Formats: sequence, structure tokens, C-alpha cells
Amino acid sequence: MTPGARLLSVVEIIDNILTNKINNNYNIEINLTNWLRKNRYAGSKDKKEISNTIYGVFKRYYILNYIRNKYPLLDNISLEMTIIYYIFHICKKDELIGYFDDGPYAIKMNENINDFILKINKFEISEDNYIKNSLPEWLLKKINESYLTNYKEACESMFDEAHFDIRVKKGISPKNIINKFKNYNIKSDVTPISPIGVRVSKRTAINHLKEFKKGLFEVQDEGSQLVSLLCGVKEKETIIDLCAGAGGKSLAISDLVENIKIIATDIDPNRLERIKERAIRLKVKDKIIIQKNYNSINIQADRIICDVPCSGSGTWRRRPEEKLNLNQKKFQNLLDIQQNILNYGASLVKIGGEIVYITCSLLDNENKEQINLFLKNNSNFEIVDLRNSWNNIIKSQEWHSKEPFCQLTPFFHKCDGFFLARLVRNN
Repeated sequence: MTPGARLLSVVEIIDNILTNKINNNYNIEINLTNWLRKNRYAGSKDKKEISNTIYGVFKRYYILNYIRNKYPLLDNISLEMTIIYYIFHICKKDELIGYFDDGPYAIKMNENINDFILKINKFEISEDNYIKNSLPEWLLKKINESYLTNYKEACESMFDEAHFDIRVKKGISPKNIINKFKNYNIKSDVTPISPIGVRVSKRTAINHLKEFKKGLFEVQDEGSQLVSLLCGVKEKETIIDLCAGAGGKSLAISDLVENIKIIATDIDPNRLERIKERAIRLKVKDKIIIQKNYNSINIQADRIICDVPCSGSGTWRRRPEEKLNLNQKKFQNLLDIQQNILNYGASLVKIGGEIVYITCSLLDNENKEQINLFLKNNSNFEIVDLRNSWNNIIKSQEWHSKEPFCQLTPFFHKCDGFFLARLVRNN
């Protein structure tokens, strides 16, 4: 593809994402995948450049929109945002102008486009103003409240590229998998913190590898691995995973601990469909029972895992469109759902058992404030200090927090953002 054809493709895909919502939400992955399937002539380099540009635009959606509103010349949000992103992050003005009229599959240059490019090229914005306009005001306020001293780093980390990590099956050394990857010319190294992870240097297809098919590893971000390790699961326990989704935590825990039973359920039973197939490949299917009726659980368990629906702010660099899908009303609804799930979990846990509360959020409202509210209303629960658990499991990095819970962040831990707290039920 010519640079002009790639530019045209980016504009078309952004337009598809903004106009073709999936279940009333913006969705990059589905729209991008659909475009790639329809345009198989695009080479691997073209696909990578187009994908990186699409994600780059949506990571900076609000700041690009702020700039484009200064010069409303084109009446085409997709083209305007693409031009701004190219000038700020990809190429210089003259090179970009050359991409127009670049063959039959390129955007035709006109006076308005040329004027817009010239104006954007002269536009200057301070670093502070860039951060200030990178999110809606109400979300920036919540980030600021949660990270008073690391506010800037928290915002900037959302522009970074997410790592591509895998979790290695118990009993297999990460270095063993790294050596096997060398046979496929895949560069990788051990994850900086997780003792069971491998970080692949660049995103690549691995589900066709024989080691993957044999269940020797599974794709899982380092942050999610750490959360799975810190759940505190012991042998002979019965665990209820109330928000199992596609089974990431259930599958990891069932591999890490012998002789356990996990009841995996979800308020949306359709999300459970992938667990069985993955459990068979990973050879843990005998440990997991799929319960599609979320409200019909009538046993008490040793451990309740509540990996609750949340803003996903810890994974916005991986799914940047989720910022656009969130508003204050939806956020408040999420807070209500989280507290309801915690209370449901409290009704299912044995005396002496634990609730494990997990989010992939960076925001205090969804994390420690939810724990404080729950403890205020449930005096028979108390929080478990995770310091010893961390220091016993994680040897590469010492526990750094003064709090009893675990908050992972992209800017400090260099993985997806996660929160985990364990609450023990007393008599």
C-alpha cells in the first residue's frame, strides 16, 4: 500500500468505529478486524501501521478533538483527527501533503484540507495543557484525586503501548518457553515482576504454535498474573468466581493450585462460553464447574472472587475506546453494581473464608473507597494485609505500599492497572 492508501484506510476505519457502535459502544477491535478481512491485499507491515495509528488516535481522542475544534474547516471528524495525529506523531507537514493525491487510492487534496494542515502545523500546545485536555474534566478530577503526586504520570501512561505477556504453565520454567520461542524467531524475556510470566518483545500471533496448543502457556498480562497469584487460594478450597467472564483468573488459579474446585459464573452467561474450550487446552477442565445461572448458587465457599465490572481505566492503553464509552451516569451505575456484587459475595462466603475484590481500575472510587464502604456496612469482615503474601511470592520487587491492599499501575509497575483487596469473614 502507498502512504496515501494507508492514510485513506485509517480515515475510513476511524469513521467506521465512530458510526458503527457495537451494543451501543465504540469498539476498535471488531471494526478493525472487519476492515482487515475485507481488505486482504494489505500486507503485514501495512496492517501493523494502520492498527498502531488507529489505537494512537483513540488513545489521544480527547486531545485531538480539543485541537480540531480550534479549526472547524473540514466537517469530517475522522479526517481532521487523522491529520492532527499524523502531524503531531508520524510525519512533517510536507510529507503529509504528499500523501494526498498519492495514486487512485488516496484522498484528493483541496483548499480546505491544505489550509487545515497548515494551521495544525503551526498549532502549539504546552505539555500541561496536553494532559489537561487528554480526558473529560470529570475523569481528570478522579485521576487527580487518586494520584495527587503522580497525576501526570498516570495520564501519560494511558498513551503508552501495552505489553504482550504470557503466563507459563505451572512446572515449566519461563526460560524454557523463552528458548522455545527462539526457534520461531520470537524475542522474549521474563516479566519484570511476575515469576510465572514471559514478555514478548512485540505483538505476534502465537496461537498456532504447538506449545500453545499443548497448553504450555496462555496469553495474560503481567498485572493479571500478579492478581491471580495474590488471591490467596489454598489446596482443597471451593472457590466461586462471581465475574468469571472468559475465565482468565479461574484458569490461572486452577493451574497454580492443586485439588481445588472453582464454580465459574457471570451475570452475563454468554461470556462463559470460552472457558470450557480454554480449560481443555490448559488441562484444568476437571477443576472448573460452569454455572450459567448467576443467582441460583446455594452453597457457601471458602473464597469468593469478585472481579467486578469497572471503568477499565487500568487497561485504557489497551482498549482506549472505553474512555469514550464511559460517562458519569454509567460510572455511578458501575459503583452500584460493584457494591451489589460485594454484598452477594458476602452472602456466599464461609466464616473464616475470604472475598477477593478485584478491578482493572486506577480510580479510588472503584477501589479502596468501595472496600471502605463495604467494611463500614459489614462489621463481620476485615481486610487482609497483602504485604506478606506479596513478599512471599514476588521476589523481584519489594512491597512498596503503606496500604493493606494491592494497587498495580502502568506507570509504576509497567503492566495493566489492577486493584486487589482480600476481606476475611469473622464469626
